[in-house]
Amino acid sequence: MTTSIVKYGGTGLLIAMLVSGCGQGSSKPNPEQTSEVPPPADTTKPVNLVLLQDGATMTDDEFQTLVLQPIKAKYPNVSVELQVNTKGDDGIKELIASGSFPDIVLTTFSRIAVHRSLKTSSDLTEYVKQGGMDLGRFDSAAMDSIRYYSEKNQLSALPFSLNFLATFYNKDLFDTFGIPYPKDGMTWDDALDLAKRFSRNVNGVQYRGAMMTGLFDLSSQLTLPYLDPNTGKVKVTTDGWKRVVTMLSEFHKIPGNKGTNLDHFMKDQTVGMMFSYDARFLNLEAVHGTQSQFNWDVTQLPSYPEKPNVSAGSTGHFLMVSSLGKHKSEAFQAISVLTSTENQQTMTKRGRFTSLKDPAVKALYGENLKSVKGKNIQGIFKSSFAPPFAGTTHDIEVRPYLNKALTQVIDGQSDVNTALREAEDTANKELVLTP
Repeated sequence: MTTSIVKYGGTGLLIAMLVSGCGQGSSKPNPEQTSEVPPPADTTKPVNLVLLQDGATMTDDEFQTLVLQPIKAKYPNVSVELQVNTKGDDGIKELIASGSFPDIVLTTFSRIAVHRSLKTSSDLTEYVKQGGMDLGRFDSAAMDSIRYYSEKNQLSALPFSLNFLATFYNKDLFDTFGIPYPKDGMTWDDALDLAKRFSRNVNGVQYRGAMMTGLFDLSSQLTLPYLDPNTGKVKVTTDGWKRVVTMLSEFHKIPGNKGTNLDHFMKDQTVGMMFSYDARFLNLEAVHGTQSQFNWDVTQLPSYPEKPNVSAGSTGHFLMVSSLGKHKSEAFQAISVLTSTENQQTMTKRGRFTSLKDPAVKALYGENLKSVKGKNIQGIFKSSFAPPFAGTTHDIEVRPYLNKALTQVIDGQSDVNTALREAEDTANKELVLTP
C-alpha cells in the first residue's frame, strides 16, 4: 500500500512516497507517546518539525510567510516541512502504519473528531498551562467547536484561521437596473425578495439574482444537528431542516437562477449577489487592475429574523500536536508562534481571517489587498459566528442524503416533508451509526 505525500521544505518541493505493507505496523500509538505531560523543549539542538496539511488549504506562499519564517525567527534551531495528505482517512492510517507520523496537524474542525478516534491527537491542556497561554484570546465559537469535537474535558486543537461568509455584490449591475444595493442587516427573506427583483433576461442575456452558499452553511446558522443526541439516529425531519431546505430551494427556483456559479459572478458578471466565503476576496484581488475588474462591494451575510447578526457556524483551520510525533513540546511552541498576535496580524492583512477575538486584529483584514480599499469590510464583522452543536463523526456521512433531498425539492420531484423523511429513513437504514 502506498500513499503520496507532498512535502515542502524551506525552499523547493519534493515528493516522498511513504510505503507501508497492508496490515503491517500498529495503528495504536505507544502509550508513552500519548502522555499529556509535556517534556521540556530543546531550544539548542536542531529540530525538524513536520506539519501535516489534512483537509485544510494553504498555499506555498502562505506556508513560507505564515509558518516557516515566523517559527524560524522565534526558534532558529527549528525547521519545518509541510506534508499534504491527499487520501483522507486512508492517508492518515497509512501514516500511522509507517511509523513516521508528522508533529503538527493543520486540519478542519470536522476532522478533529477523526484524529481523536484514530488517536493521533494530543490533549493540549497541560501544554497550555505550562506555556501560560490565554485561551480567552481566541474566538469563543471556534473554541466551543474544538471542545465539542474533542474528548470530554480535553482540548485537541487550537484555531489557526477562521472562515467567514459575506454578501458580495456587483454595484455596476445594480446601478444598471436601478435596484437598491444589498445592505447590512438583511434577513434571508429580504435577500430572496431582492434576488427575485434582480433576475431577468435582457436581449438574450440571463441575469441572475444570487449565487447561493451551501445547505450546510445555512443550517449551521440555526445550529442544526444531524443526529438526535438521545437516540443516536439521523434526525433531519425537524422544523429547522425543513425551513433551510425550503428557503434554499426558493432561491434556486427563481427563473434563471438555478445553477448559478462563481464564473457567472466573476467572469460573465451577470450575477447581482454572491453569498460566499472570504476566499472570494482573493478572486477579486486577482482581477483588480485588469480588464475584468468591476465595481463591487460587500455586506453582512443575511441572517434569520430571530437571530439577527448571526452568521454561519465557525469553520476554519485548526492546529493539533500529534500524539505520534517525536517533538511534541517543540510542536506546541511552534503552534504558539502561529497563533501569536503578531503572526495573526500578518495573516489577517493578507486576507486570511484571524482566529483571535481582538477587534483591532480583525480591523486589519485585507489591508494588503488593493481591491479591498474602500469596501464595507467592517460591515461583515457586525455578525458573530453561530454557536456550534455537538457534532459527530457521522455528520459528513449524512450530508449526501440531505443534498439529494434538496435537489429533489428544487427539481419539483418531491415536497420538503417527503424528501426529508425519505432522507432520514434511508440514512438510518444504510449508515452504521456508532457512538
